[in-house]
Amino acid sequence: MDREYQTTSEKKFKNCFLTSYDYGGEQLHLIRSTGPVGRRERAPVFEHILKTNTSGRMFYILDNRGGHEIELTSADMNFLNDMLINGGITYVRGAVITNDEAYSILVSMAHAKAKASDFEIELISTTNHDEAETFVVSKLRDCLAP
Repeated sequence: MDREYQTTSEKKFKNCFLTSYDYGGEQLHLIRSTGPVGRRERAPVFEHILKTNTSGRMFYILDNRGGHEIELTSADMNFLNDMLINGGITYVRGAVITNDEAYSILVSMAHAKAKASDFEIELISTTNHDEAETFVVSKLRDCLAP
């Protein structure tokens, strides 16, 4: 993913590894799961991202091609969304790379929860890394376009 991006940080967390890239003033975050990535594992990652994010937008790819269990309840989603909103993020574009077909249910829940608040979110679930990267980077470029 180093094509047009400059790596700004790499950090290991419980059950995942975060690489952040600078892309024209926006950040693109790649989270690679190394184990289950639920609320407890995501919260420290989001805290780290919030420390460096100044645009109010978050672009990320969660790479779970390893097939680790991802369990998020409705309460977990509320917690994580509130965490982002309280940290100044109101616009999220993300992709999850997974072979778990049921993950699309979590994506639908996330969209429904976002509609209930002032939180603009667009997520996809795919089995293909290139598709995930193309989706997120296209959304990032849309924000940078004059």
